[in-house]
Amino acid sequence: MTQTPPPSSSQPRPASLAVWMTSSVAVFVLLGSLALVLAFEQYLVREERRAFEDLARVNAGFLERTRLPQSATMAAQLGEIIGARVFFWQPKTGQVLGMVNDSVARAALRMNCDGKLNVMPDGAWMIGVPGRDGSRVIFLRPPARRVLALDRADTWLALGLFWVLSLGLGWWLARRVTRPLRSLAESLPLVGTEHELPALPVARRDEIGQLAQTLTRTHESLRHERERRRTAERHAMLGRMATSLAHEVRNPVAAIRLHAQLLESAPPHEAVMSRQLIESEAQRIEGLVGQWLSYAKPAPPVFAEVNMVEALHQALRLIGPQARHAGVLLDSMLAQNTPPLVILADRYRLQQVLGNLLLNAVQAMPHGGRVSVHLDDGAAQVAVVCEDGGAGFSATALARLGEPFYSEKEGGMGLGLAVAKAICEAHGGGLAVETRHGGGARVRAVFAKVQQVSHNNH
Repeated sequence: MTQTPPPSSSQPRPASLAVWMTSSVAVFVLLGSLALVLAFEQYLVREERRAFEDLARVNAGFLERTRLPQSATMAAQLGEIIGARVFFWQPKTGQVLGMVNDSVARAALRMNCDGKLNVMPDGAWMIGVPGRDGSRVIFLRPPARRVLALDRADTWLALGLFWVLSLGLGWWLARRVTRPLRSLAESLPLVGTEHELPALPVARRDEIGQLAQTLTRTHESLRHERERRRTAERHAMLGRMATSLAHEVRNPVAAIRLHAQLLESAPPHEAVMSRQLIESEAQRIEGLVGQWLSYAKPAPPVFAEVNMVEALHQALRLIGPQARHAGVLLDSMLAQNTPPLVILADRYRLQQVLGNLLLNAVQAMPHGGRVSVHLDDGAAQVAVVCEDGGAGFSATALARLGEPFYSEKEGGMGLGLAVAKAICEAHGGGLAVETRHGGGARVRAVFAKVQQVSHNNH
């Protein structure tokens, strides 16, 4: 499964849900605090109005019970005691006793005399209480400064409780929402993989629980689909491998059968050639089976000291009969006295690579030609370079180098270069192919030396 690359640093960071929730709660607390202060102010105003009405009724009742004389002096003294201005209206004379201007007197006569508070145009509070003989006791309170709820301790107590409750609510909401979402976000990279998902809140009955259930179902569905696709690919691969192997083996088996029949009646020199061809084709079948096993069940290389010069000479001897049969000349560019070049490698895997390179070069020239092969000795690596005069590699073949079961050769199994590339990489090197100018292919198999041993020590 292809993994999604992490977001680059140039992308904007996603907004934090916790920050959003905290900001929302902060705005809620601010608006709630303002509403609470306004509500307290309204409550305090109502309480003061009720207290003023009670004060007016109590004092009017006191005057009614004591039958004290109603005079301007009595009004002034009572006003000083209760902290408000007091007036008496006499129905017989129509006078308002007490210090009052004409506008106040007219307002006092127009208002309802029922003991309820009346607000004057200038904001003053006025209450009229009926007295004996149709008289009226009028209480007047000048406009007072606005009652500020923030000046009271109980307001701050209520605000403190509100803030504490809001903070607790915000913390609870953040924990309830962000914690399971963080768990879901951490589980997303594991969806569809072979790993098990951590415990998700699937038991919740809200949207988060539905999301967790959907995520779990998707994970299981992708895992089953992944396993089904893997099984189908494995079966398809085995089918392609079996078909290709059968096709590759058919030709050498037919050649072996033919030459085995010729051995009975062939002259001695032809019998020798038939035996050599039978041995060569048997080795070819063995190589095909080795390629198949190397790809189907790869094993780590077993390193030992190997002389590259000797290994190349051996590969040339093994491929020689098939090359002569195809009319191909093998030019190794190696003298018989070439000094040994010893590296640490897996001898069997090394022979596989050399055999694949030479066999591909010979098969690339069905009408004969010349194959040149030499060793390129470097400081830390040694390369086997093989060149042929065939058609070379197409652009598609170069792009699909090392892809199993891809071959432009009719009936080819498509494992030779794939196995060779894997072996070279396991030996700390690699495989490079190209089409030469003027035609033909060049293949360069590189192996790390790891350790070079002198001829005397070897």
